[in-house]
Amino acid sequence: MVDKYKRNIDYVRLSVTDKCNFRCNYCMIENAEFMNDNELLTLKQIETLIKVLKDLKFKHVRITGGEPTLRTDIIEIAKIIKKYFGNFSITTNGSLLDLLAKDLKENGLSSVNISLDSLNRDNFRKITRRDDLDKVLKGLEKAIKLGLKVKLNTVIQKANFNEIFDLIEFASKINVAIRFIELMPLGEKYNKENFISEDKLKSIIKEKYTLVPLNKKLGLGPSRYFLIKELNLNIGFISAMTHNFCSLCNKIRIAANGSIFPCLAFDYYISLKDVINDEDKLKERIILAVNKKPEKHFLNKIKKVIPMHKMGG
Repeated sequence: MVDKYKRNIDYVRLSVTDKCNFRCNYCMIENAEFMNDNELLTLKQIETLIKVLKDLKFKHVRITGGEPTLRTDIIEIAKIIKKYFGNFSITTNGSLLDLLAKDLKENGLSSVNISLDSLNRDNFRKITRRDDLDKVLKGLEKAIKLGLKVKLNTVIQKANFNEIFDLIEFASKINVAIRFIELMPLGEKYNKENFISEDKLKSIIKEKYTLVPLNKKLGLGPSRYFLIKELNLNIGFISAMTHNFCSLCNKIRIAANGSIFPCLAFDYYISLKDVINDEDKLKERIILAVNKKPEKHFLNKIKKVIPMHKMGG
């Protein structure tokens, strides 16, 4: 589908739950409130939605959350997406991946983005408020062993700025691309004092390594990639705050309760749940949402209310 700014919108981030077993300091507070189970889309409703998205010529679905692997019927959801799209990707904190990766792969999972903000156990616990680094690393190992396409996502902030080279060298050791994501003012505990810009990050990396721009995309997202020549490692930067990529945006987000968000940076959404059983009306709502995508975000000016985990990550 093409929006009013001539962008080709063919990528859906589908949240299947807003719940998470971590409490990352840039995402949610410890006592975050979650949707009731009866608010979530059912398997039948998800299948109708996936079928309509395929009919509308969307090309790729990424399952998100919250933490998507917490949904007990995640394998059944995978089977539905495989039926219509053949394969799909997932963004996860990796803590349950060791248990689920094999079944997910057998049912269409082809690529995984794993959040990894620290390799230091104490620092990992401070950022995520959970002592689960070993589980994440075990899940990462299983994904690689199964032959899934894996990328690491690191939200860069003052708390882990001193681990840049540790993370880069770890990614190189396991031969997995890593992307550094600028902190965005989306969490209730956002503090601009923790913000590290892409330019500052790259300047530090260049003190040790050579960054060679790559004129190709590695995946469907907005990350701009470089090759670290000395390590033969692909490193990406997702920098919504300082290097706006809105002109290249190709996605919509659908929350776990069926609300569709044209843009992550705005609280505006369109409900799909009341028309989820009528395919024609459902198509109309999705088309409307695509046409409501703004030209660009204003995260530096507008205060968001709806937290990221309720929008589809």
